[in-house]
Amino acid sequence: MKKNNELWSSARNTDIIQLLKSLGHYPTKTKEKEAWFLSPLRSETQASFIVSKTKNLWYDFGLSKGGNSIDLIMNLKSCNFQEALNFLKNPQYSFSFNPPAQISHEPKIKLLKTSHFISNALQDYIMQRGIPMLLASRFLEEVTYKVRSGIYFSLGLKNHKKGWELRNAYFKTVIAPKSYTHICWNHTSLCITEGMFDFLSLGVLEKESFEKMDHVILNSLACVPQLMGLLPSYSKIYLYLDNDPAGDRMTSYLLEHFAQAIDLRYRFYPHKDLNEKLCHVRRENTL
Repeated sequence: MKKNNELWSSARNTDIIQLLKSLGHYPTKTKEKEAWFLSPLRSETQASFIVSKTKNLWYDFGLSKGGNSIDLIMNLKSCNFQEALNFLKNPQYSFSFNPPAQISHEPKIKLLKTSHFISNALQDYIMQRGIPMLLASRFLEEVTYKVRSGIYFSLGLKNHKKGWELRNAYFKTVIAPKSYTHICWNHTSLCITEGMFDFLSLGVLEKESFEKMDHVILNSLACVPQLMGLLPSYSKIYLYLDNDPAGDRMTSYLLEHFAQAIDLRYRFYPHKDLNEKLCHVRRENTL
C-alpha cells in the first residue's frame, strides 16, 4: 500500500507542460505562471486549455473540467486510474517523477476566514443549483480568500486533510491540500459522489436514505487512492459517479476492486450527474 501511494504521489507530480510536449502538444502562448494550449482533448482553433505552472494543474474551459497529470492521462488515453499510473511510470516519463522546478511552495491562495453565514449572492447560487439552503448550510461555509491582491469569497466544503473545496457561480478551485471529504455518521454503508453539489443533490433526491449512510465526496477522481484504507470498513458502497467516460472508468475500477460496491448511476440516467437530474426535476415541477 505504501509503495502504491508513493507511485500515485510521484505520478501526480508529473510536470504537465513537459508531459504534453512529449505527447506532441505545444503551448500557443506562455506566460510567467501559465501556458495555453489547443485542447488535446477535443478539436478547437483558439486555445482554451490552460496549465498553471505554479500549481501544476490543467483546466479545459471548453469542457469545464481539469485536474492533475493523472486526470489528464485518464482523459487523453480513455483509460482507468491504474492504467494511467502504469503509463506515467514508463521510463520515458522519468523526468516527471520529481516536482516541476516551476512550482512555487508559496501558497497561491491564502485563506482569510470562514463563516457559517452565507451571503445573498452565494445563497442565490445554491438555489440555482436546486439545493435548499437548510441542507446546504449544514455542510457548506462561506470562505473568504486572497489571490494575489484580490479578495474573493466562495462556498467552501472542508476536506479530509483540512483543505477547502471552493465553488461559486464563476470559479472553482481548492485551498490545498486536496483530498476527499468524509461525512461519517458511523453507518455500515457508504455513498460516493464526485462533487459537493452531487452530494447535496442526493440529500434532496433520496432524502429518506441520505441520513442512513456515510458519505464520501471525492472532490476529484484523483483522490480515489486515498480511500483504499477506508473502503474495506463498509459492508456496502454505493457509487454515484458521473455518467461520462471518466466516471465509467472509475466506476469499473471500484467495482473490480471492491466486491461490496454497487453502481447506482442508473438512478439519474440519462443525466450526467445527480445535480443535473435535480435541476431537471425542479424545472419540470415548475412548468
